[in-house]
Amino acid sequence: MPYMKLKIKQVLKSKFTWISLLAILLGCFYFWTKNYNSRYINPRITEARENIAVEKKNIKYYQKQLKKSNLTKTNRHKIELDLAENKSSIKEFQTLIKSIQTNKWQKAYQIIIKQEKYNLADAKRNNANKDDLLPLESNIKKLQYLARNNLPEENEHYSVKGGFFILEMMQEVLPPLAVLAVIFILIKLYSSGFYNRMRLENLLPQGNHLLIEVGTGSLIGFGYFLSAFLLIFIIPSIFFGTGNFKYPMLGVDAVAKQNIFIPMHQLFCPTLILELFSFMFIANVVLLFVQIFKNRLLALFVSVFILIGGIVLPQYVVAARNFAQFIPMSYFFSLQPVDGMFGISNAYVFADETKLVTYPQVNFVNGILVLTVGIIILLLLNYLIAQKPRKGGKQND
Repeated sequence: MPYMKLKIKQVLKSKFTWISLLAILLGCFYFWTKNYNSRYINPRITEARENIAVEKKNIKYYQKQLKKSNLTKTNRHKIELDLAENKSSIKEFQTLIKSIQTNKWQKAYQIIIKQEKYNLADAKRNNANKDDLLPLESNIKKLQYLARNNLPEENEHYSVKGGFFILEMMQEVLPPLAVLAVIFILIKLYSSGFYNRMRLENLLPQGNHLLIEVGTGSLIGFGYFLSAFLLIFIIPSIFFGTGNFKYPMLGVDAVAKQNIFIPMHQLFCPTLILELFSFMFIANVVLLFVQIFKNRLLALFVSVFILIGGIVLPQYVVAARNFAQFIPMSYFFSLQPVDGMFGISNAYVFADETKLVTYPQVNFVNGILVLTVGIIILLLLNYLIAQKPRKGGKQND
């Protein structure tokens, strides 16, 4: 297809394509450098050291108590038992730290799971409510899964490894930046006047010109996003590895309202499929506004307002989440419908929600349906608008 090749060459030769891609990479790697600077901070080790400090203070206190002459035999025995327990806890925490530092995770998991089960039992004794117990129970299940599969525990939200980092960026940063850049690219592409020249030179068939135009925009948009996605994944992977694709990533069962853990490799394919449909939708929207307004700046303003506004609306405005399943832009953050974290884990939530509020209606299947319907409607609108100049031309002839 000569037209498609020429359009792709036009985009590749554009300075904006490479400058915007570099800007996205720099923005994402700002977060990576923050993760890099804290890569040696292991929360388990930090917590264990804090617990050791507390136990040492308790030992000093109990040792002073034992020096008192007025202690009864019963009290002395109780203090001695507490003192022995404190010393045993210190030894256990020291073993945990050493096991993590030497990558002896099976030994570490025995200690961690024991501690987590104690915390769960303690919460039950104190009549904790169900919402407080669920995270403790799900965390124990995750630790048991890691132990069974002999996987080291990762701080997946602040990792320098490629697989973890790209998913972190997909949750918060990459989709809106890529969408914004693609809008600028497509506005320039569709309003450049190159389209009419191609038709005059008979390089673009009259019958299917609209599908080729939309297909070209979709390919360029998704290709741009995929380039950023792969670079953000590959560059950290070269230096620190990809991370284990079997690692259980935190998700939410939106119907049951409880945490679940999804193997990393199960997240990539549906996430990319939703993004593909999203950029097909974006290409149609931009082409529609270019045809309607016939003014580059006006089409750009309306496209940014509608598409970026549609992304942000259900993230900022809690009330909008009740009908978010009908907003195609809700699915541009494509990881959220897949892992069930829509309205929960993104960076734009300002609502003070004391209880876990989920939105099961925003899911992968609904995303495909809504985006497909939107694409079909926009194709029809683009086709109808494209016919008007042709009809007018025939009448003038």
